[in-house]
Amino acid sequence: MKLKTILALLAALLLVAFFGSPWLAVHEMRAAARAHDAAKLGTYVDFEKLRESLKRGVQAKLLGSERNEQGEPSAARAFGAAVAGALLGPMVDVAITPESLARLLQGQRPAQAAVGGVVAPKSEEPLVPPEALETHFGYEGLNRFIFSVKKKDSDDEPVDLVFHRDGLFGWKLAELRLP
Repeated sequence: MKLKTILALLAALLLVAFFGSPWLAVHEMRAAARAHDAAKLGTYVDFEKLRESLKRGVQAKLLGSERNEQGEPSAARAFGAAVAGALLGPMVDVAITPESLARLLQGQRPAQAAVGGVVAPKSEEPLVPPEALETHFGYEGLNRFIFSVKKKDSDDEPVDLVFHRDGLFGWKLAELRLP
């Protein structure tokens, strides 16, 4: 009887840790952003996947949703997206840093967060107080977790940060969905 109780409690604890771990990762990431701790923040990010995801997302936005009868984008849009894609790679590589992610987590829009590779001066006050942010959390499958953030009372669409499972209990930011 005692062994069954211990095993049941252990199984319950493992389930809570398994399904609760992304909330902990987001909490730790936001705390690192508020503390301007780029090194700690960087441990929660898969920079290679994140940069590739962002490049694909921006390229898709440049192509737009207009399609011809064959389902392909117009020639002008395709050409523009190809030219922009050649310039986009190095720009994304420079723009995605722990500092720019910290600014995103503190409510700045993606364009503002990526500009000015200089970290905001260290202070106790975040760029936007946490209570002025609207956040949503949720699973998008067993190994994908979405954290959405935007300023309250803003008409802007939220920025979605997509975390992928890293091992059994770990999570890494691997995608960024722009509004």
